[in-house]
Amino acid sequence: HRGKRDDSNQIQMATENPLPQEPSAERAPFWLWPNMISLDAPLVAVLWLGAFGTAFSAPLGIAHFVVLFFCVWCLYTTDRLIDAMKLKAGDVSPGLQTHRHHFMWRRARLFAFLLFFVGFIGAFLAVTHMERPIFGAGMMVMVAAVAYFGAFVSPLGNKKPLPGKEVAGGILFAAGTTLPVFADYSGTLPVIPAVALFGALCALNLLMIASNEGDLPSGRWFRWLLILAGIALVMTAVGFAIFGTTVATAPMLRPLYFLVALSAGALTILQAARDSASRDAFRVLADVALLTPLVPAAWLLG
Repeated sequence: HRGKRDDSNQIQMATENPLPQEPSAERAPFWLWPNMISLDAPLVAVLWLGAFGTAFSAPLGIAHFVVLFFCVWCLYTTDRLIDAMKLKAGDVSPGLQTHRHHFMWRRARLFAFLLFFVGFIGAFLAVTHMERPIFGAGMMVMVAAVAYFGAFVSPLGNKKPLPGKEVAGGILFAAGTTLPVFADYSGTLPVIPAVALFGALCALNLLMIASNEGDLPSGRWFRWLLILAGIALVMTAVGFAIFGTTVATAPMLRPLYFLVALSAGALTILQAARDSASRDAFRVLADVALLTPLVPAAWLLG
């Protein structure tokens, strides 16, 4: 009887403090590694910074790209470290049962050290190489990032996170990515439409990923809502490319609008064919859809 009581106590303890389980018995495929070590989002950011810099003729240097890459990597790694803490505490949310979250949970100390190191180097480069308007605007974005984490990722007082995380994340990502271009911009090109379209594209990307991973509804109605949102974004971006570039020098923005339309179209097709891809493949392909700035770059290099 004593042995049975001990076994029941162990079962009860395991139930109260469940250990994270691997989402799959198979090892993560090689194409998932950039996502697991948080390299996908920084790559997307620097590519779109280059696209905006070219469209708006901004004098960008290597330091702008390096600091942006480091900042985005730090923010995404922080987000995943927080999720890893939730996973360790026994959170069984569907969105946490992924390769990247379990990977981060097993290597939390290593990535905490890397976060400190990369953050220190990024801060040093920002202080020594960023122009004062860009540095000041960057500090404002960092304050917004702290507010984002407090409201949507890990609220204080054990409060429930606010809804709208994906939309807020898309806006924050677009603002941070384009900051080096517009912090001290004095040109005449229309800024708001381009940044708004890019923010909508980033939000759509996050909404589709969250829906596919279980953090948002995944039913037919929500799937079609996202598809319709993607179609609307494609049509809006194409409309700006054709009819919104008639003012003087505005045709320079036409390729940028078409890149947004191309990415939105790729996301819409991916969403329509969601059942044909695994959860990991969908996540990777959703980020690949945002790599459209590589198209003109490859054309120019060719």
